[in-house]
Amino acid sequence: MRLKIAIKCLVTALLLWVAFRTVDIAAVASLLSSLNPWWALVALMLTGLIILFDATLLSSVIRLFSRRMPFGTAMLYSVVGWFFSNVAPSTVGGDIFRGVQLSRVGMPVGTAVRIILAVRVLSFSTLVGVIAAGLPIALELLKEPRDELLMVTLLASGAGTIAALFVLAHVRLRVPRLEQWAFFQKLLTVAGDFRLLLTPSHGIASAWAAALAQHLLRVGVLAALATGLSLDIPLATLFAFAPAALLMAMVPISFGGWGIREIAFVYLLGAAGVSAEAALSLSIAFGLLRALVGVIGGLAWVVANDGHFHVDAPSA
Repeated sequence: MRLKIAIKCLVTALLLWVAFRTVDIAAVASLLSSLNPWWALVALMLTGLIILFDATLLSSVIRLFSRRMPFGTAMLYSVVGWFFSNVAPSTVGGDIFRGVQLSRVGMPVGTAVRIILAVRVLSFSTLVGVIAAGLPIALELLKEPRDELLMVTLLASGAGTIAALFVLAHVRLRVPRLEQWAFFQKLLTVAGDFRLLLTPSHGIASAWAAALAQHLLRVGVLAALATGLSLDIPLATLFAFAPAALLMAMVPISFGGWGIREIAFVYLLGAAGVSAEAALSLSIAFGLLRALVGVIGGLAWVVANDGHFHVDAPSA
């Protein structure tokens, strides 16, 4: 565990060095210090809405597995999850925290893992949808063919992953050698749960809507921070590129996405004509906001006990 933490620290430091080495650090510091507190408050309030929709998503998905989670409990899982995703100095992320905590309050480990993966798949699918919606804008803003290729490849990779899950969920493949592979069996389980997510119902609709709302609200948070930093970045530009940058930042190679998020913002927004200093300042402000909310989540985790994380027994 200590070795993993050390490696992750090294990777995070290296990525941040890459992000900072080509920018004017003094200019970045000046921009960050000029952040308008009122717009920062707007960004914080929008982040609160993200947490609310995250709780809606979690409680809706849990119902698919014949269990019930009070909305207040789901809010606690969401808030504390931010601590483990953005602040905790370990390799334990918010998703792993949720899975472990669900198992601690009596849920079978297999069911807990399936719930967390279902939430991730749903969130990933809606994020790819947002990227697809912003692609026409991105292609209009980009000047270099390689940047256009990157955006198209990123979207195609995400869409291909979703398509593969859809096929596995609806087409029974008979490949004996693959069926003996434990990883393939787990993949089939995820695909089967993905089929549940595509079954029309009120609960499923609320889960998809909550996942989509989170991604749109993140664009809103970035827009508020950009305004507070007096950055001249149009909302359309943020809508076109921020979701793709955040998708790249989901690669779990650094703490809280630090470093890889900054590189993604500098590159993608830079390709649209935004200065490196502006893009980097926006990414850092976004990361600091997430860390602040993560600290609040850490305090909630200290105060709470297993009773606060209780999940109701399966419905009869």
